[in-house]
Amino acid sequence: MSSIKDAIRAAQDIKVEQDVEIPEWQVAVDVWGLPSGDWEAYQNKLNKIRFQDGKDGAEMAVKSNRAEIVAKALYEPGTDTRVFPDLREGIAILSKKSQGTVDGLFKLCRHLSGEDRDFGQKVKDAEGNSDGDQP
Repeated sequence: MSSIKDAIRAAQDIKVEQDVEIPEWQVAVDVWGLPSGDWEAYQNKLNKIRFQDGKDGAEMAVKSNRAEIVAKALYEPGTDTRVFPDLREGIAILSKKSQGTVDGLFKLCRHLSGEDRDFGQKVKDAEGNSDGDQP
């Protein structure tokens, strides 16, 4: 029997939406949810930007941060290979693309990461995924 720590470490809990068609780009990609650390870094950046830059500066910075999240979430279909292994290049490319398309992908990544649900809903979802293998 493994320890709780080992079970947590081994859990494959990052959700993936496979073969997401992006007609504007004439491609299909896999979109992965992001781990907790990436979302915390994103939230910390947002808070820092809002505090330092005020409303107008913050809005522009938030858009480029969304491009960063999307660049981290896009994968070659059926693989664990990011579309943009060079994150800076991905941000630069996505920052020049349609806000609607990037925002849609951001929202999908946010959903897959569980960021669009409150804590109670996350607990309820997790209860349905338990395998009952605990002592």
